[in-house]
Amino acid sequence: MRRRAFEQVPCLACINSDLQDVDLALYGEYLENIHEDMQTRVGDLLGMVVPIWVSIPFEDNVAEIDISLQEPLNEIQSDEIMHAKFKDHEVQYHDVATNRLDIMKRGDLRVSLTSIEPNINKLAEKNQPQGSH
Repeated sequence: MRRRAFEQVPCLACINSDLQDVDLALYGEYLENIHEDMQTRVGDLLGMVVPIWVSIPFEDNVAEIDISLQEPLNEIQSDEIMHAKFKDHEVQYHDVATNRLDIMKRGDLRVSLTSIEPNINKLAEKNQPQGSH
């Protein structure tokens, strides 16, 4: 921000010439405060280690987990319907190699960051109105 690198904040890039250094210092301070606040709020989540059986319950060896969790995990692993649903969900939404949601493929992140406005009228024309049910 202080170096006037506004790639991530395009609304400031268009008024770059009007911004004073003192304004940028203030904005930078706000961003640092937000960053510190987020670290305080979710820092424990970032450092949390999630056992593999939580994210991929069908591929872990039941005998290797805590004894109190073996029976519930065994029930989950023996449920064929749940296994099929998990596999379907895994194929659609998960990048199994990194065990993280692949939001770039899903498009959630791109949609929220794009400056392109949807053409609501065009979208509405493509859908057929539904009567009361």
